[in-house]
Amino acid sequence: MIKILLIAPYTGMTQVVKQLDIPKDFQLDIKVANLEESISLARKAEDEGYDLIISRGGTASLVEKNVSIPVIHIDITGYDMLRVFTLIRGAQNTVAFIGFENICRGARTLNDILDYDVKMFTIHKRDEVRLLLNKLKNENYEIVIGDVVTVEEAQKIGLRGFLITSGKEAIFDAFDEARRTYHMFQKVSYKTDQYQQILQSLPTDIIVINQQEKVLFNNLSPNKERIVKKLLYDKELGKNIHQALSLNEKQWAHISSENEDFELQIFPVTSRETKLAGIHLCSYKRKDESAAFRMITKKIHQPILGGSTYAQSIKNKIYAFANTTDNLFISGEFGTGKMTIAQSIHFQKFESNHPLFILNCEIIDSDDLKTLKDRWVSVQKGTAIFEHVESLSPTNQKLLIELFHQIPESLQLIFLANEQASSLIEKKHIFVSLIEKIDPIFIHTQPLRNRKEDLREFISYYLSEFHTRFGNETLGIRSDALEILMRLDWPGNLVELKKKIRELSLRAVGYYIENKDVKEILHEDALKEQNKPLENKGFYIPPGLTLEEMEQRIIQKVLEEEKENQTRTAKRLGMNRTTLWRKLNDK
Repeated sequence: MIKILLIAPYTGMTQVVKQLDIPKDFQLDIKVANLEESISLARKAEDEGYDLIISRGGTASLVEKNVSIPVIHIDITGYDMLRVFTLIRGAQNTVAFIGFENICRGARTLNDILDYDVKMFTIHKRDEVRLLLNKLKNENYEIVIGDVVTVEEAQKIGLRGFLITSGKEAIFDAFDEARRTYHMFQKVSYKTDQYQQILQSLPTDIIVINQQEKVLFNNLSPNKERIVKKLLYDKELGKNIHQALSLNEKQWAHISSENEDFELQIFPVTSRETKLAGIHLCSYKRKDESAAFRMITKKIHQPILGGSTYAQSIKNKIYAFANTTDNLFISGEFGTGKMTIAQSIHFQKFESNHPLFILNCEIIDSDDLKTLKDRWVSVQKGTAIFEHVESLSPTNQKLLIELFHQIPESLQLIFLANEQASSLIEKKHIFVSLIEKIDPIFIHTQPLRNRKEDLREFISYYLSEFHTRFGNETLGIRSDALEILMRLDWPGNLVELKKKIRELSLRAVGYYIENKDVKEILHEDALKEQNKPLENKGFYIPPGLTLEEMEQRIIQKVLEEEKENQTRTAKRLGMNRTTLWRKLNDK
């Protein structure tokens, strides 16, 4: 049995592999990691006795430099390039292909044969990518084809990236090469007794030290590594480490600092020559953390799609508002892209250089609002997005008004609501004084039924996303199938559209969504609607469900009836908004 670790540089590759018939002589494990992220996985795989590693592109090259076991490269085939060229066929924007010479050579030939208007750019070093992308952006290129790094870098500067994914043909070729290589290297073993015993004893999120408190090994993220290393200077932890080693028993420690709480397990690790101590980070929590409050420091750009007059208007507004410090109030139906617009304004203004705060007003409480002042003291620039602002209680609205005096002027505030401010004031869901204090510029988003000319571009975008993330082979939609979708009203807007396209992409047999696929799924939806009256006044819980599953059915039904308003849903269910939020996210 050949023990293989496949390190996929993007999630969609894992889905492609899972659809294949894995050779019977392979024990294949799959992990997702790209470039530097893959090094720790590869080293761990070597220590755990994997015979070889399969990966692609720069990730494969980097892994090869850091391990002794063989690394098999997944090549990019002509089929792979043909797929991505098909995805961007008909694009109205200027398209650039970026790659090393060995990739560009085949792509250039394919481009010439098929008479595509894709401009080819060859790079010789990875460092050239960012400089070239900035140059292309200045030359009004909007779409870039390339590998994982190229696509990620393109998104960071606001370009739309299409990833060259690897299909089943390339992966089968890699399997054949892996088998040949294994038989050449099967007698080679790179293990040491010390690290073998360490890895046999490791829980997750650990750091291993010797008696001199020198760090020998860790599998933590950089942030957790920094935290635990800082903890090594804690005297109380030092006593626990000494006790674990002297008694040769596991010890638990709870360490509390001014801003953080830690739950740790210290365990002895034996070796031939010395005693080592392992520290397992069981839990870590900032004392001021809340489910209602998130800070994002690295934001990936999300494009505003569509060529309609409305879409162009939104793009112009984003550019204009990114050059002001005015507060904004974005309203519109559920699923019309309010959060995308808000985040695009932040990205246009700051890219990833300053933090983005997101506050969920449906579950925020008074303590959350009181801690915001301390969280923002050190913020020089950034954006704060208040979503579901119509759900703020009267008490929290008053606290928010008071908080405005303490918010830095350099922090732009954006408020999101499912209804226009005038309607919310009329219904007494929001104070007039709060709107006066915000003094915002108002933006109202259009529902999808009013901008159906953008439907094709949204579908293309979702299909490319599913192709990259899940390995779906659906590349487009037939015109007659699109015509049917154009006739629908889409009450759930983009959320409903994305869900429907996901279902259709899974149902499609070939590379395109066909007319019959759309008709079948709409027929099934219609049957469900017709049967609703027979199911206990529109709601039916089938037998055999667990209590938790029944609870989820009830929550989702009430949420649907309340048009995704979590405040009204929680009130009907007799629970607070925090409990509802937790149950929705634990499902």
